[in-house]
Amino acid sequence: MIKIVIVEDEILVKKGLILTIPWESYGCSIIGDAGNGPEGYDLILKLKPDLVITDVRMPGFDGVEMIRRLKQTTVDTEFIIISGYSEFEYARNALTLGVRDYLVKPFDDDALENTIKNVINVIDKKNDFNTYKKHMENSDDSKIMLFKEYISNKQGSKAENMAKAAEYIAENFHKDLSLRDISDFIGVSESYLGKLFKSESGYNFNDYLTHYRMKKACLLLNDPTVKIYEVSDKVGYRSQRYFSVIFKKIVGIAPLEFKEKNVKDKKTQKEDVL
Repeated sequence: MIKIVIVEDEILVKKGLILTIPWESYGCSIIGDAGNGPEGYDLILKLKPDLVITDVRMPGFDGVEMIRRLKQTTVDTEFIIISGYSEFEYARNALTLGVRDYLVKPFDDDALENTIKNVINVIDKKNDFNTYKKHMENSDDSKIMLFKEYISNKQGSKAENMAKAAEYIAENFHKDLSLRDISDFIGVSESYLGKLFKSESGYNFNDYLTHYRMKKACLLLNDPTVKIYEVSDKVGYRSQRYFSVIFKKIVGIAPLEFKEKNVKDKKTQKEDVL
């Protein structure tokens, strides 16, 4: 459920936003509301919503100043600004703060709902990215790394063959690798090894190799200086375009976007330390 906070000093507008939009149908929930910038700032720090819809002109300090201050914290929130015609240019300048969109009063329900749908899509992708990143960073929970359980906890030909296959992939994933290459190396039939991959890992060979390469790509993209074509080549794809297509299919976002998000996360963490 996507969590939303409304910051608006006009009671009727605020109640309208809360009561007239079918939030639940969008997988959203209003978790709080505030009537001015200072109240909104404190509430957002406390509740850490996914999305904030805020007016511009409010008592205390305005919506743009509230967003500016929140951007200096660890809160990872998306913003939609609503403003009057006289505040149009002022509100548009808020886009430099990373505000996703702005609406000029009076706006109709369709315009608001379309904007909300677009921002929800951004939030969903961000959440998918964060979930996938955490999963990829925890190799013990991932089947796409070495099968440690086969190496350390099991015995027999199946475990031994799987361990050899996993080790071979770990050493050669950057090459033009096929199931036959591995079966020849181990000394078993290609069909036997293919069935073994599926039954023991839950992946067929191609899926296992692809996910292994994508995990390695994610690790390489942690380096802000690395080029996308370099990562593509290092994980076994001679075509950067094809690599980008596969990466987006598996991870959910393009390699460049993944890299930029990592750079932004590291910058935020560094600023928090300072």
